[in-house]
Amino acid sequence: MNHFVIMPKMKKILMLAALSLIFVVLGIVLLFISFSVKAEESAWLTLASILPIVIFGLCFIYYLKIFIKREPAVIISAEGIVDQSSFIGAGIVKWDEIKEIQFVSFSGQIYLGISTFDRELIINRTTGIKKLFNQVNKGLMETQVNIPVKILACSLDEMLKVINEYWEWAMQERNSKI
Repeated sequence: MNHFVIMPKMKKILMLAALSLIFVVLGIVLLFISFSVKAEESAWLTLASILPIVIFGLCFIYYLKIFIKREPAVIISAEGIVDQSSFIGAGIVKWDEIKEIQFVSFSGQIYLGISTFDRELIINRTTGIKKLFNQVNKGLMETQVNIPVKILACSLDEMLKVINEYWEWAMQERNSKI
């Protein structure tokens, strides 16, 4: 079977990069304002300006990297689903590791949610800041892999159809080996 490649919507990526840059600029403006206020208020204002600079600065770099590299966000293959849709993308999730696939809604956004048999699978595969973010993600949503569908250049129906075809094929392959 051939791979089914889903690219990110470049307009969405560009928009997210622009929004990140706006928040960085606002953080810088807030930082300059913090230099002109009283010492007691300055510490809180400085912290409140540095956090968006760092967080949204990293987001801007990430989205800029996606825009320049133009790599697939999701790859569906005979081996499994490769999630590269976000900074904490799970990488390859093999068909025999997947317990359930569903659409989930969180904060007004729809995700392709993948539940694995091992709830710690994705966390155990990552290190550093990605591991921390995946642990936070585990506390927010039931599914271990969450792919934001609004950034994917593919219809939900087509993606679901392809996932079902590959998953059924993988289950038949597994059953034929038993």
